[in-house]
Amino acid sequence: MGDDEGHGPGQAQLANEPLALERIVFFSDAVIAIAITLLAIDLRVPNISGATEAMFLQTLSDLLPQYFAFFISFAVIAIYWVAHHRMFRFIVDWDGGLLALNLVFLFFVVQQPLLASILGSYGNLGSATAIYALGLSLMGFASVSLWLYAVRRRLVSPNLSPGMIRYVGIRAAGAAVVFAVSVPLAFISPVLAEISWTSVAVISFAFRRRN
Repeated sequence: MGDDEGHGPGQAQLANEPLALERIVFFSDAVIAIAITLLAIDLRVPNISGATEAMFLQTLSDLLPQYFAFFISFAVIAIYWVAHHRMFRFIVDWDGGLLALNLVFLFFVVQQPLLASILGSYGNLGSATAIYALGLSLMGFASVSLWLYAVRRRLVSPNLSPGMIRYVGIRAAGAAVVFAVSVPLAFISPVLAEISWTSVAVISFAFRRRN
C-alpha cells in the first residue's frame, strides 16, 4: 500500500499504487473545498417581515462581523491551499508519516468553519480572538511540518534546489507565525490582533516568486 514506515528516506514504495499521490492531493482538495463552502453557512440574512430600508441596512451591518470572519478564513485557507498545491508539485514519493501529517493538516482545515463562527459571534472578546488565531496558526504549522517531513525523508524531487526548499518552507510558515504572535496580542486588544493579520498579505506578497 505504500504506508510501510520501515522504508528509509526516499524508499517509499509506489509500485502497488501508482496514483497514490494523486489520491492524496484530490482528497485534500475536496476537503479544503468543502471547508471553504461551509464557511458561508453563517452568512444568512434573517427574513424580517415588513422590513424598512433602515431595518434592512441595519441587518446587513449586524452581519459584518460574520462576513469579516468569513473573509479572513477564506483568505487564509486559500493561502494554505496554494502552499499545499506548491508542496505537492515537488513531493514525488510518500509514506505513512506523510499521509498522517497531511491528515493532521486537514484536521485543522475542517475546524475553520467553527472557528470563523466563534470569531464572527464573539470577536470582541480576547479569548475568542485568541482561539481563532491559534486555530489558524496550528493549521499553518501543520502545513510546515508536512513539508519539513517530506524534505527530511527525501520524498521530494532530488532535483529540488536548497533555495526552493527554503522558499516553500518559509512562505508556508509566514501566516502561521503571524497568527501565533497575535494569540497573546488578542488578550491585550482583539482589534490590534485582527489588524496584525493584515501582515499575512504583506508577507505573501513579499515572498512571491517571480518566474
